[in-house]
Amino acid sequence: MKALSYWGVAVSLMTTVSAVALTPPTFAQDANPEILAEKLKLLELEIEKLKQQLQKTEQKAEKGEKIAKKANSKVAYLEEKSETIRPSSWHLAGYADVGIEVSNGENSDTFTSGKFNPAFHFQYKDLILFESELEISTSNTGETEIDVEYSQLDFLLHDNAVLVAGKFLSPVGQFQERLHPSWINRAVNAPAGFGHGGIQPLSEVGLMLRGGVPIGNKLFTYSVAIGNGPRTGHDGVELEGFGRDDNSNKGLSGRFAFFPVDEFEIGASFLTAKVLEEDADGESLIAASIEGGSEDPTNSTSRPYNLWGADFAYTRGNWDIRGEYLNAKLERDGPNNASVRNQSMISNGKHGTHKLLTDFLASPIQHLSTNWNQWFVMVASLQKAIMKWKMSLARRDSIWD
Repeated sequence: MKALSYWGVAVSLMTTVSAVALTPPTFAQDANPEILAEKLKLLELEIEKLKQQLQKTEQKAEKGEKIAKKANSKVAYLEEKSETIRPSSWHLAGYADVGIEVSNGENSDTFTSGKFNPAFHFQYKDLILFESELEISTSNTGETEIDVEYSQLDFLLHDNAVLVAGKFLSPVGQFQERLHPSWINRAVNAPAGFGHGGIQPLSEVGLMLRGGVPIGNKLFTYSVAIGNGPRTGHDGVELEGFGRDDNSNKGLSGRFAFFPVDEFEIGASFLTAKVLEEDADGESLIAASIEGGSEDPTNSTSRPYNLWGADFAYTRGNWDIRGEYLNAKLERDGPNNASVRNQSMISNGKHGTHKLLTDFLASPIQHLSTNWNQWFVMVASLQKAIMKWKMSLARRDSIWD
C-alpha cells in the first residue's frame, strides 16, 4: 500500500512538470526585441542615476562627518581652555606722530616734535575696566611734558549702563571723545576752538553714567557727567579736567544721541556750571580774597557758565560726514556786596586803579555776558584719505544795564 502511494505522487508531479515545460510562455511569444532593448536601456539609465545620487549622498555624509569631528574638537579645546582662562586681562596700545607746519602768517614754518600717547587697559571679568592714556610731548622750549589724557574706572553695571569714575574725556560733542587722536584726525591741528583753549570741554574729573537703549530697530544713547567743572583763567574759561574743585559748585554735562538708521546719528550736548569771578588782571578772586585776609573761596562771586551744542554724523561705505556746533555763554554781574567790593579795591588799588574802580562801584550794577560760537564740518573719504575742514570761531561781548 505504501509503495503504490509514493508512485502515485511521483507520477502526478512528473505529469505537472511536463505540462508546464511543454506549454510555451505567453510573454515570450508576444514580446518585441526592440521594445525589450529600449526598456533595458531605460532601466540602466535609472540605475546609473541612482548610483550618482548615492555617491553624492555618501560625499555629503562624509563631509558632514568631518565638520562634526572638527566642531567636536573645537568644543573640546575650548572646554579645556575655559578651565585655564584667567579672570583678568590687560592690553597695551597707543599712537605717536610727528609733523611739519607751514603757514603764511607771522608764524614761521616749523617741524613739530609730535607726541607719544601710550594707552593701558585692564579688565577684570565683565565687571570692571580700567583705562588710561598719557601724552608725552616736547614743549616749545624743549622741555618734556607729560599729561594724563584720561584715567578712569568703568563699572559695567548693565548691558545698557556703565558707571565711569576718574578723569575721562568730556562727553560734550563728538570731536574730543571720538576724533581728536592724531591717528583719526589727519589734519595738523584740531578745528579752531575744538582743541586746547577752545570752548569745547576736553575732559572732566568726576562721575559719568553712560550707555545705550535700543528702541525697536533704532538706538538711543546717553552720557551724563558730574565733576569739578571749569575754572576761570587768563584767556577765559578753562575746560580741562582739574584734580580739585576751586568752589562748591559742580559742573553738570552730558550728551544725548539718537540713531534713526544705522548710518546716521544726531546728538545734543550741554554743560552748566559756575566759575569764580576774576579781577581786572584776569586773576580769580580766590587770590584776591586770600590777600584780603579771607581764605574762604565761597566769599568770591561765582558766575554762571552755560554751553549747549548739536552735532550729526553720517557714515556709509567709505564716506564719513560730520558736523558740530557749540554755543557758550558766560554771565558776569558787577560787584554787589561790600566784602567783594573791598577785596576788589584792595587787589586793584595796588595797580593804581583805585579811583577808577571806586567810580565803577558807585555806578549802577552792570551785567556783562560773553558769548562764544564755534562749528566745524568734516567730509572724509576713507578710501582716498581725503579730509577737509571748515571751521569758525567767534566771540562777542555785550554789556547792558
